[in-house]
Amino acid sequence: MDNEMKTDVLSQAPRPASKLAHSVWWRLLFICLAWLCIGLGTLGIFIPGLPTIDFILLAVFFAAKGSEKLHQWFLNHRFIGPTIQEWQENRRIPKKAKYISTVSMSIAAGIMIWTISHPWVVYPLMACMVAVLVWMWMREKDL
Repeated sequence: MDNEMKTDVLSQAPRPASKLAHSVWWRLLFICLAWLCIGLGTLGIFIPGLPTIDFILLAVFFAAKGSEKLHQWFLNHRFIGPTIQEWQENRRIPKKAKYISTVSMSIAAGIMIWTISHPWVVYPLMACMVAVLVWMWMREKDL
């Protein structure tokens, strides 16, 4: 009798709302986008100016919408998992990540200024980078 009561109580406990998309097609799209971002992020390790962290963060977002297994893989990853968990739980960005982002975006901006001769391409991209950096550095909660 006790086991039945425990099972009944556990089945009535509120479960956290799933972030997964309800449609199979949307989930498939999100999984494909996550893997595309993983690939682009990996290329960013070797190609200067191609952001790595940005694509990995996008991959985490898409994985949360498309595949619980892939999302858990990110959360349990030994390098990026703690930072992602800290963001999801406390909305904090470690200072080390802020410094790395600032340096990488500055290098990317320099490469764009040096290699792209069309200012109508460079200026909007740099404005986006500045906006992201301002938002990131204005976050009050730091580690």
